[in-house]
Order: sequence, then structure tokens, then C-alpha cells
Amino acid sequence: MKWRSYLTRSSALWVKHMSEQLDNLAELELALKDLSHDDRAVQLIRSFAENLGKTKYRQQVFNTAGAMVRSPLEYDAALAQGVINDNEDRFQLLQGDIIVTESGYLLGERLNSMKFIVASATCDLVPERRQYAALLRIQSITTDDPQAANLLGQLLKFQSMQRLYLPPLPQDSPNTLANAILFDGIVQVELDKLLLATRLGSMSLVGWRIFGAMIRSLLARTGEGEIHLRNNIH
Repeated sequence: MKWRSYLTRSSALWVKHMSEQLDNLAELELALKDLSHDDRAVQLIRSFAENLGKTKYRQQVFNTAGAMVRSPLEYDAALAQGVINDNEDRFQLLQGDIIVTESGYLLGERLNSMKFIVASATCDLVPERRQYAALLRIQSITTDDPQAANLLGQLLKFQSMQRLYLPPLPQDSPNTLANAILFDGIVQVELDKLLLATRLGSMSLVGWRIFGAMIRSLLARTGEGEIHLRNNIH
């Protein structure tokens, strides 16, 4: 996808400078040490939430209109506002879009009547770019759930690697207190069918940052024990 570079000029220069200093794979590993498995973004999210105080105050912040979720971003609107150029690929979906589709599968089982969030990178959602895409399920937390208060408290600490907090969506029933993105179980869907999905909303910029940090930590987090294992076993 012909998006503007995700690297700023300064970071591109940093990458160029660093790469010129690397003579072998051992030096590359050292350079990647604090990048490839860094969990500082997640720690920062957790610290921010903790500083907000009690659960009700955290919920007030993250439930503010547009804080975590906004209306879907449209290509034509972005083009008209000059946010993107007309030589960039027309997008139909973005990473972090909240959708409804009947075409998602988990362990061979088709999932019906569910909301999902798009986990695949935006550049992989261009038609014919990939055959498949990845989704994550969204679970509603309702007033009739006896564990609702406890679950909300956990989610708003951002400590769990199984779920991520989402505020109620405009399409939710009146008894919905919140939603949770479920990280346990990646849903597979054919890209051409996904592009026909109904878009309900999209993560805001900060919501997308939080979502990205959690996905990265989920898939790539590690511990000192694993570093020792990979470095020393023969």
C-alpha cells in the first residue's frame, strides 16, 4: 500500500545509522534486544490506568466519546480532506475496525452473530494482497453478568493478556456495560469475504496504539529465562 512512510525522517536516519554499524548477526541481535520483544508500551498503558484511580474513574476516561472508538474512517472522506493522496490504494477496512461478519472461522467452526475487531495490518487488507485475514472476537459485558463488576475492574487495569477493554458501542443493547476484545483464539477469514463486512466503528488513534501494543506483547513477549535458554542451549 502506498501509504506515507511510517518512519519519520529522524527515525529513518537512525535506522540507516544503526544498520551501518552492524557487521554480523550477533551485533544485529544486540541491536534488536530492546526492540523486538520490548513490553514498555504495555507497562506504560498499565501505569497510566493505575494513575487514574478507581475503576469508575478509569471507565469515565476510556468511555469518553471518541476516546477508544470512533466512527469508521472512509477513503472518500479522507481523500476530500486531503489526508491521503489519490495515488494511494483505496481502503475498505483498517486494522482496528470493529465489524460484523458471518464468514469468520475458529478451529473450523463458523462463528455467527458476533462482533469482531480486525487484527491484520491495514496494508494486508488491500484486495488480492492476501488470501486470509485475522480477526479477534468481541464479547459483551452486560448488567446480568454476576461477574461484571469484577471483570470491569480487571479489564480497566489492562493487566490481562486474555482481554482488552472496549467501551459500549452505539449498536449495543442498553444493558451492555462494556465490551472485551478476546485475545485467546485468532479467527480466520477469507479476505474477499471480510471486505464485505459491516463496519460498526474503528479504534481511535490512542485506541489503535493500545490495541497494537497489546497484540505485539501478546505475540512476542518473552522473559529472561527464554533469552538464557536460546543463548546457551546447544
